[in-house]
Amino acid sequence: MLEKRKSFCIVCIANYCRSPVIEIFLKNRFEDEYEFFSAGLAPISLPSMDPRSLDFLSKNNMVHSFHNAKKINTKMLSYFDYFFAVDMFVLHELNKNYPKYKYKFKLFTSQFNDISIIDPYRLEDDEYIKVMNDIKYVTSKIKLSEL
Repeated sequence: MLEKRKSFCIVCIANYCRSPVIEIFLKNRFEDEYEFFSAGLAPISLPSMDPRSLDFLSKNNMVHSFHNAKKINTKMLSYFDYFFAVDMFVLHELNKNYPKYKYKFKLFTSQFNDISIIDPYRLEDDEYIKVMNDIKYVTSKIKLSEL
């Protein structure tokens, strides 16, 4: 019988800008080692993801499929081994709303003290790209084996 791969769900607020990009970068980096998924606390009701995120992924040759924003739920909480909160607000909300699963929640940037992945949704394009570049950096250096 095959053993289940360690699984990660990346959570942001809307599952529209940050978490789907993180999911795709991690999938591309770790391919068959781990399972990745993304969700939001309050998903946006728009199809796909922010066009700037799609453009960033394309410019970085990231293979991805169509994305639909998803809301975190109890089925996910039971299934996934770890949940990466993209920022401190999301981590706080996860801990507050799902205290039973607290042991599964980690701050995505916990291995990078000087990086904070802020919500870029309302930012100007140059600031948005800075957030995306921070995501790219963290996903290229993160050590999942240390969790």
